[in-house]
Amino acid sequence: MKTKLLLLFLFVFCNIQGQTTHNLNWERFANGSEMDLTIDIGDTVLWTWTDAFSHTVENSIGNSVETFNSGVLTGIGQSFSYTFNVEGVNDYLCGIHGAGNMSGTITVVNNLGLEDLEKNKFSISPNPGRNELNLRLSKINNNTTVEVFDVLGKKIYADKIHTKTKEVNVSRWNNGVYLVRLISDEGTQTKRFVKQ
Repeated sequence: MKTKLLLLFLFVFCNIQGQTTHNLNWERFANGSEMDLTIDIGDTVLWTWTDAFSHTVENSIGNSVETFNSGVLTGIGQSFSYTFNVEGVNDYLCGIHGAGNMSGTITVVNNLGLEDLEKNKFSISPNPGRNELNLRLSKINNNTTVEVFDVLGKKIYADKIHTKTKEVNVSRWNNGVYLVRLISDEGTQTKRFVKQ
């Protein structure tokens, strides 16, 4: 019996330890990069009302891979949390005040580990971009691949990379947010790219 309880405790502890809660203050004019997060699958975002106005937190229809809605909440200290379980981009906003006043983006990636980020650094420019997406890698190996996914998680581009720089023609892509994933033997890193 003790062995079963110990195994159950270890299983629950390991699962809880792997999840993170990210806190965001939610108030009028809360938008911009401070409202954008990149999180791992299974992480939770907690929005806390920091003004006395009525607000919602809801996914932007057509620009989010997950559906969530707090309903209308009013008052300092109110909160809404959501656990993200699907890889992709989730634009969100206040349904009362609109995207121009209260909005952000939650980008959900698979296995966002520090080891992966350090081993496989890359940059994207220009971002946002219109005609091309330029990738610059910190290092290269024989098995490096780039994949690009649209906001709904559909893979729209994949190619092997053999040099530290790669240019991708994006002029025919629809305007919007894309996830750019770099995969190598040493790990994976995902970044957001905006096509204008």
